[in-house]
Amino acid sequence: NYGFDDKSLATFNLRADRTSKFPSENGTLVFPSGSVAWRFSREAFMENVSFINDAKLRFGYGAVGNNRIGDLLYRQLYGVTGQYAFNHAIVPGFAPTALSNPNLRWEKNITRNLGLDLSFLQNRIQFTVDAYKNSANDLLLAVQIPSTTGYTTQIQNIGSTSNRGIEFQINATPIQGKEFSWNSNFN
Repeated sequence: NYGFDDKSLATFNLRADRTSKFPSENGTLVFPSGSVAWRFSREAFMENVSFINDAKLRFGYGAVGNNRIGDLLYRQLYGVTGQYAFNHAIVPGFAPTALSNPNLRWEKNITRNLGLDLSFLQNRIQFTVDAYKNSANDLLLAVQIPSTTGYTTQIQNIGSTSNRGIEFQINATPIQGKEFSWNSNFN
């Protein structure tokens, strides 16, 4: 975290995660994130703007991963599939339980955000606008495969999603007293 004169602000994080749900060459991934902000209400050009109490421009970026799948699906696993007669005895039978995928890797989710915060009339009205874009790549999904393989699905990294938009929020406190207060929020 870094702040200079309460007008230049920055936060940065670096995270590395390791999982045994993927092969060792795909098991570790680094996820960076951070944000920067400029509180321009503290700049000299804003000194004569008395109706704005606080004004800040922000940008944020963050990456995280998803590994929420079953354990060891990149390896061929075997399990008891039934009982069979063998050499005048009933014995358990073993067979593959799922079709392995040695190419499995982390699903990656990225969020980007650009925002503006404004406060007016002694902070009784606060306005925020955010433009955002969220994306996910290498989605971990059960994909239908030809039944001639002996299985119906296999976990694969396939597809991507994207979500973007603009969000507005207004918080207002028209009445603020000791006995009665009124606070309204609109999003």
